[in-house]
Amino acid sequence: MHWIKISCILCMFGCFKDFRPIEPFITDYFIGYKNFTASEVNHDIYPIITYSYLSTLVFVFLITDFVRYKPIIILCGLSGIIAFLLLILEENVLVMQIAELFFGLFLSTKVAYYTYIYAKVDKQHYQELTSHTKAASLFGHSVSGIVAQLTASFELLNYYQLNYLTVLAITVATIWSLFLPPVDRSIYFHHVDNFSNDNENPATLIQEMKEMINQSQPSSDLPELCDNKNSKTKRSILSKIKNAYKLLWKHFLQAYTNYHVIKWSAWWALSTCGYVLVEIYSQLLWQTAVKTGDKIYNGAVDFAYAIIGAMSVFAVGKIRLNWILVGDIMCSVFAFLGGAILLASSYIYNIWFLYIGYVVFGIIYHTMVTVASFEVAKRISQDSHGLIFGVNMFLALLMQSLILVIVNMLMLDIRQQYCIYSGYHLVLGVIYIVLAVITIKKHRRNTTQIRWTS
Repeated sequence: MHWIKISCILCMFGCFKDFRPIEPFITDYFIGYKNFTASEVNHDIYPIITYSYLSTLVFVFLITDFVRYKPIIILCGLSGIIAFLLLILEENVLVMQIAELFFGLFLSTKVAYYTYIYAKVDKQHYQELTSHTKAASLFGHSVSGIVAQLTASFELLNYYQLNYLTVLAITVATIWSLFLPPVDRSIYFHHVDNFSNDNENPATLIQEMKEMINQSQPSSDLPELCDNKNSKTKRSILSKIKNAYKLLWKHFLQAYTNYHVIKWSAWWALSTCGYVLVEIYSQLLWQTAVKTGDKIYNGAVDFAYAIIGAMSVFAVGKIRLNWILVGDIMCSVFAFLGGAILLASSYIYNIWFLYIGYVVFGIIYHTMVTVASFEVAKRISQDSHGLIFGVNMFLALLMQSLILVIVNMLMLDIRQQYCIYSGYHLVLGVIYIVLAVITIKKHRRNTTQIRWTS
């Protein structure tokens, strides 16, 4: 069972890649151990993650397909190692920004991890392997949360030492990635029939050279033969790029000319934008509610959030609803609920409320983005999953970057930022309640027509 071997290696990589026990306490590490101010962390360090992620995502997606996945998966591990090593070694803002630059690259190269299976494994195993890889990442995240909390609560390790655990785990992940079988083809640049025409197969060219040499071809003709080979190689590369562009554009048009794909992709992108902002800046908000000497439970919150989120995602996959009819209503309700949680969080200083609000907000996001994922997947080509994921994520990061530019221009503090995030979700709720009204009216009209015709 070749696909089971690939699943095991990918899952080990995903588990160790997301075992990063420093992350639940990264803000306390920056402020308490590195002696940065909250303003420096908020406005100078954290935004670099989004800008790096955005600027590298599309480029990484195309390069991933061109170099056939495995090198980018290895690069994912290496960029993570560099990012967390820089967090250990240096203590100035510039180096921390470089570290976040590499962390943004680490996040964008994860696209290779999630799309490797589509190029390497038969389509009949897509659903199983997709669930395996996501479960492995979630498991690694939850274990890192509980390990971080236990080591911090019992003072077994300090925040600085948690960095070493993180680097060790990502190093193990990188080593595991070396055992992944190489990909012989890819979705866009390396189809199996790319070398079938025009004698562009390198083996055919080598055979031509051998035949010419055996026929006592004069040495003066060899340079011409080499030039011919180089010319054919260049034509082959250009042909691959041209064919890849055509297929990319075909998949793009097939997806984004479908109303339901556009609607659910918009939810996917816009809700991801809001979620990532909250995920990155939540610890800064929590710091404003923690009193001196109080124990913090960020790791336990991460653990609870990952476990409950996993159960929620599993449950929504089993529920059978008419998402075409109720999807807009659900999106609207959850957007309003998320906005209300963020608005209350911007005013309340009770740390337990902030913890619970974060968990509920995360569960809402993961539940509805799972719905968006399978609703989009139903209506697109199987080969275009990676493309649509990349485009939606790019749009999410673009919106996130615009919001961060406004926040940094106005120099808003963290609680003012949460008011902005709340307003963003409330606007999202209004948009989807309008779509819900349109969908319900259309459904009633169609039902009435069917009743009259019958």
